[in-house]
Amino acid sequence: MKIIKLLSATLLLSVCTLQASAAKSLNKANYIFAETPAKTIVIKNPSAGDVNKFFASTTVLMFEVYKAGSAEDLAKIIKSLSSDTNVDRCDQGVLSGDYQAITLTLKSNKDKAYFIKLFKKAGLGTIKINNNAIVAVDQL
Repeated sequence: MKIIKLLSATLLLSVCTLQASAAKSLNKANYIFAETPAKTIVIKNPSAGDVNKFFASTTVLMFEVYKAGSAEDLAKIIKSLSSDTNVDRCDQGVLSGDYQAITLTLKSNKDKAYFIKLFKKAGLGTIKINNNAIVAVDQL
């Protein structure tokens, strides 16, 4: 009887330990994007619910970059976006707190893959569309 009590107490402690470590790892995963990463693209547009259709149907894209960096960093982003042959214009908008507005005008409609490549080339690694979670540009 003593062995059964000892084994049940040991089993209870091991289960509690496993649950505590599992809960700890879950909390860690929840805090990956607790704060918006710098150079995050923020798109606020009601028609952006379907990402494929949204990017394929637009030639003028207004978005904001969260904490774009210094004036030189912002100039590099705009220069990188402007240097693409399919981009007609890339204009710097107003700075509103930590959000820098940028308007991108294309010569013709492009698909989502084009925008992913363009954003990555400019050094913009994460994106937030409307109230969706922040994701890497590759996972768009």
